[in-house]
Amino acid sequence: MPTTTKDQPHMLVDILRQGEALAQLLDRYDNFAAIGAEHLTPGPGGQLAAFGCGDGWFAARAVGAVSAAAYDLAVEGVTSLDYLLSESRKPGPEDRAVAISMSGTVDRTIAAAQRIKTAGGRYVALTNEDGAAMGAAANAVASLKIDDIAPFLTGTTRYSGTILGMMMLIEGAARAAGRSPKVSCRGPEMAALLTRTIPESLEICQKTLPAICAEVLGQGLGGVRVLGVGCDWATADYGAAKLVKVVQAPVWASEIEEFAHSLFWSSRKDELVVLIASTPEVAKLASNTAGALAHAGMRTLAIETSGHAVEGATYRLSLPATPAWLAPLLVPAPLQMLSYALAVESGFDPNVSQDKADPGRFLAAQLLSRRCELV
Repeated sequence: MPTTTKDQPHMLVDILRQGEALAQLLDRYDNFAAIGAEHLTPGPGGQLAAFGCGDGWFAARAVGAVSAAAYDLAVEGVTSLDYLLSESRKPGPEDRAVAISMSGTVDRTIAAAQRIKTAGGRYVALTNEDGAAMGAAANAVASLKIDDIAPFLTGTTRYSGTILGMMMLIEGAARAAGRSPKVSCRGPEMAALLTRTIPESLEICQKTLPAICAEVLGQGLGGVRVLGVGCDWATADYGAAKLVKVVQAPVWASEIEEFAHSLFWSSRKDELVVLIASTPEVAKLASNTAGALAHAGMRTLAIETSGHAVEGATYRLSLPATPAWLAPLLVPAPLQMLSYALAVESGFDPNVSQDKADPGRFLAAQLLSRRCELV
């Protein structure tokens, strides 16, 4: 297992501690499952949704994409703004929701939470401490309690914690509703992921990504495209959001099939296309994509977690084979390491907190998400 100390670069420490931090969070399974059982089981005809902004939205979509198959309970992952304004998603008293915000201070998420509360429904605040205003009005607070390595770093461990927290809440709700979950957060697959697969995957990334990134940058890097399907599409969006903060090049994300119909037409030969393949079917599709892009003179990096190779990829990260329902917890780690390695190899310091690295842009981001009111 990779070791971490406070003397190491902060972002790297945050990435490498994930297996241990998630194992500690899993120790609180009973608490999270009980909250889900009491507050997230929809009433007759009711729906279960999860909403948030940024990382919260990515996590909601990623877990929502596997929840029906894994837990026999459908969860719709939407943005806070969509949940707030959409008439088709107008909540009622039988509806339940998970409101996701690590600080509990994002205006739009607070307003979306208030909408379901006003309608007579219930929501659980998934946060990191007490949830501030969002937590104060919630029916219950599920707190990750993951300590900061440093404030305002590019999000890593807390994102993975949000995924696991949601999974435990949903499993509790599913069992209380008499559903038939096919998996369990307390099962051997989760234990293997946290104790072996994530640490081993991070070791592989540490050994291989610096050389790959040095070669990519040496040939010129005009941008990065991150492609995925299903839960991996949400994870691709998450990866792009991390990359764009530390890589001095444009970054985009897309669904792997839709890329061919849209973003491909603006792509350039000096870009790197990241292909996430967490199932055998997607690995086959990614192989076709890699071959087609090779004909266009483009470079690809495959992240393989299904045990099936992405043939034709320029570079491959072959990680331990992992069940598809756990992909939302595993795949963020190599994307985080890719962000870190690309930043370091390009001469950018990813360990500087965002408020200090670019204070003007950081302030604007805070104003955009926390101090704007709908008129």
